[in-house]
Amino acid sequence: MPTYKQHRAAAIASGLILAVSLTGMVACSKSTTDKVEDATANVAADASSAVSSIGADMNADKTQDFVTKAAVANLFEIKTSELAVKTSKNADVLTFAKMMVKDHTAAGKAFETAVAATSGLTPPVALDEDHQKKLDDLATKTGTDFDKAYIDIQQSAHSEAVNLFEDYSKNGKDTALQTFATNTLPTLQAHKDKIDAFKE
Repeated sequence: MPTYKQHRAAAIASGLILAVSLTGMVACSKSTTDKVEDATANVAADASSAVSSIGADMNADKTQDFVTKAAVANLFEIKTSELAVKTSKNADVLTFAKMMVKDHTAAGKAFETAVAATSGLTPPVALDEDHQKKLDDLATKTGTDFDKAYIDIQQSAHSEAVNLFEDYSKNGKDTALQTFATNTLPTLQAHKDKIDAFKE
């Protein structure tokens, strides 16, 4: 029959085994918790990185969109106005067209400087299909039909340009292009006011 000392030794041994088991469970639990926390931190970091990347891509897309539209709009306004100088016999239209060529040629140079300060952006050097079609159609007209079509085109083009430049002036992320948009906007607005006056 086990003695008191043997019972006591067995109890101590059982206690030690239990303690070791509990320590192992705590260690295991801590290890699992650490792994979960690490995984959570990694997911959060990856999500943050993804959001930053998406934000950067959106800003880049917005800037490239502005560059593309501004380049085409400026070129279109110059080409249609050069055509007006050659075609129109209306003194007011001729005065406006000559001012357009002068102002938009200057704006084009300022635009090139702003784009040069922005890496990775390529402005188009020719009209897109839609604007080329409008230019070709305008070239088929003469007399008062030409003047009316030219005025309509310039009114529509400047409404779009003012909205485009106003938006990038307020919300653009590229400093050089935002400054260009802000500085050019008053000229575009003045052009719009003048061409709108033809309709009054």
